[in-house]
Amino acid sequence: MKAIVATRFGEPAEVLELKTLPDMQPPGPGEVVVRVTKRQLHLGNLAMIRGRFNIPLPAGGLVPGGDGVGVVEAVGAGVDPAQGVKPGARVIFNPSSGAWAERLKTRAELVTPIPDDLLDSIAAQLLPNTVIALLLLRAAQRAVPDAGHEIPMLLTAAGSAVARIAMLAAHRRGLKIMGAVRSAEGAKALSVRFPNMSVVSTADSDWVGEVRRAAGERPLQVIMDPVGGAMVGRLIGLLGGDGALLFYGGLAPEPITFPSIGLAHHEIMFKGVSSSRWMQNTSAEQRREDVAEAIEIGRAAPEQFDVEADYDLARFADAIAHIERTGRNGAVLISSNS
Repeated sequence: MKAIVATRFGEPAEVLELKTLPDMQPPGPGEVVVRVTKRQLHLGNLAMIRGRFNIPLPAGGLVPGGDGVGVVEAVGAGVDPAQGVKPGARVIFNPSSGAWAERLKTRAELVTPIPDDLLDSIAAQLLPNTVIALLLLRAAQRAVPDAGHEIPMLLTAAGSAVARIAMLAAHRRGLKIMGAVRSAEGAKALSVRFPNMSVVSTADSDWVGEVRRAAGERPLQVIMDPVGGAMVGRLIGLLGGDGALLFYGGLAPEPITFPSIGLAHHEIMFKGVSSSRWMQNTSAEQRREDVAEAIEIGRAAPEQFDVEADYDLARFADAIAHIERTGRNGAVLISSNS
């Protein structure tokens, strides 16, 4: 079995190898073996490989990747046939790691059958992007119960897959949302995707004023940001009293710096949102509902799931170089068909 393995933590180009691992052992009770056909690369994958998640390196190395799409090859004892998880079934899955291999063994509860009309290229993008998007919306509701009803919520890096799914999910709930992107070209492209949504470019010198005008000159209640860094000081200035800044990433290399008086005066909340805590803090019923909504969104809005490049497993280094380019307009996938 071919697999991409991190032999130590560090720069992906230096620590990742394509290895031939022993054949997958049969699944144990409650487990399934999936032949992985496609998986999406995430910048979070690279952060894990670089050692930023503070996790131990497994014996024998780490096979990254926690999501993708594939075909069930074998099912262990005790798996309820009513779940539809059976040999030959197309499924999406979301374990913590192991997807950058030709085969994956995981718990059956982490595997969900998908309908025939959902393309692999779309299915591969659904998890954990939808999970993060739904966690963000729930965190926003807990922080400010009426967020998005009168005053739109702001999503930065709004052209990303997570942001676009959050927009779709917000619209399904009747919530108002606006987006901010880095360039005028990106703002124009996102406005075409979502013609009824306000989009601003942070390259515009008056982008803060544009956001305020789109909010009816009212302070924002919730901002969702995967970037961090120097921009946070500008974002805080947009929030009103009891507002919330929700972080779901840290793409900026520099630390967050700003005067703390604004936080204390307005009682602004900072909160992190991570898909890694979804299994720990979300009920099994809610997780099933989240995955079902992910599938519904993928079927209802396939045009929102562009693929910019699809690489063979052996070309993983090219795929990683591609995902770190600026100005991407679609997902980067890695496929395997053996």
